[in-house]
Amino acid sequence: MKRKILIAEDEFLPAAHLRAVLSRAGHEIVGTVATARECIDLAREKAPDAILLDIRLAGDLDGIEAARRIREFSQADIVFMSGYQELSFRERAMETGPIAFLIKPVLLKDIEAILGGD
Repeated sequence: MKRKILIAEDEFLPAAHLRAVLSRAGHEIVGTVATARECIDLAREKAPDAILLDIRLAGDLDGIEAARRIREFSQADIVFMSGYQELSFRERAMETGPIAFLIKPVLLKDIEAILGGD
């Protein structure tokens, strides 16, 4: 299943890599953003099917807060990506109802399996 995906990742190379491999896999990337506020705004504007969301983002809000705010208007599938394995991050993230919590580095095969890739 090909999906409309929003990528929220504040590190340029991982964001560019995700964009490239998911595009090649046939998904439509509706945007790549570096801040939680941009993620919230673009999620509202583009109505993605799925959001790949880093927990640590540039700016004053983290990815978990972005997910909380997005849940107010969207049921998009949220996949958290984090280099942090602390239980407190996972517990806070799970309160937002994500479909997955991946530890970086994430692999395309894992994302495809979660998103229902062909």
